[in-house]
Amino acid sequence: MARHPAASATVAYRAGLVAAPPSRWLARARDLADARYPEPLTVEDLAREAGLSRAHFSAEFRRAYGEPPHAYLLTRRLERAAALLRDTDRSVAEICMTVGLSSVGSFTTSFARMFGRTPTAYRAAYPPAAARAIIPSCVLRVYGRPQHRTFREDGDDDGA
Repeated sequence: MARHPAASATVAYRAGLVAAPPSRWLARARDLADARYPEPLTVEDLAREAGLSRAHFSAEFRRAYGEPPHAYLLTRRLERAAALLRDTDRSVAEICMTVGLSSVGSFTTSFARMFGRTPTAYRAAYPPAAARAIIPSCVLRVYGRPQHRTFREDGDDDGA
């Protein structure tokens, strides 16, 4: 069974043979959680990315980032859910599944604990997404041009 490069690097770092600290491998695991939060990631997957056992990874992650890896991943998912609630008209259940959670009840409880209100109440505090529809920049340029030109571009030629 091949060892993960991080395991060798951690041993080498502790022996003073390399300059890369183990926190670099923890950052790789954190980056994985940030990039792939909608996927069914587990702490085991993150520990594997860091090249550490699950228990050692959890302890090191908590020491480095101030929260356990599961809480960090849940926070990323809930932050993305909050953005989707503000910016889209998708249903709460659809948003729950989109951010990688599988239980709407657990999602609602966790969301309320983090943001102080349920997902539905959170959405109601913002204007509807349809009211903030994104207008393509080409349309903005056409309608944003001055209607009364002052540089004789409208055919008023005096020989210049």
